[in-house]
Amino acid sequence: MVIIYCLVMLFIILGGIKDHLFKADLMVVLGTKVELDGTPSSGLEARLNKAISVYQQGYAPVILVSGGTGKEGYDEASVMAQYLVDHGVPKQVIIQDNQGVNTRATAKNSAEYMHKNHMESVIIITQYFHIPRTKLAFQAVGIDKIGQGSPNYTSWRDFFSVPREMLGYPAYWLNLK
Repeated sequence: MVIIYCLVMLFIILGGIKDHLFKADLMVVLGTKVELDGTPSSGLEARLNKAISVYQQGYAPVILVSGGTGKEGYDEASVMAQYLVDHGVPKQVIIQDNQGVNTRATAKNSAEYMHKNHMESVIIITQYFHIPRTKLAFQAVGIDKIGQGSPNYTSWRDFFSVPREMLGYPAYWLNLK
């Protein structure tokens, strides 16, 4: 049992820790907590900074920011879009998905946008431990050309998030089959 636990943890960590970047049609940044004062949390800021870097390197011409309204009362997608604009990303290349209340919703909404705009490839930006499950969600909605980028950011919450993903990934996989 311990061996299985360690192998799954290794799969989750190694599945997301290394960037896989290529010229893609779209970049999707998944939301997370916005602070009570309306600013991005440290984790969200790290994701957005990673997105800015990937955009500036020319890997994707359009950025879709996805999130819902958290208990703090802020629309994550709006906060994310404003942060990107404030940091030099042109407003016209940013698409807001304020219905991305979870990973599945973000994948579904992104796929709908991609199909409407004849897009086939995506780069997802989220924390390393979240990437394997996010890729699975995108594959479930018919997106197979998936790149990834994760910020160089860790926090004490990772001690809870990695084990949560160890349960979340198999649950997504089983539910999607």
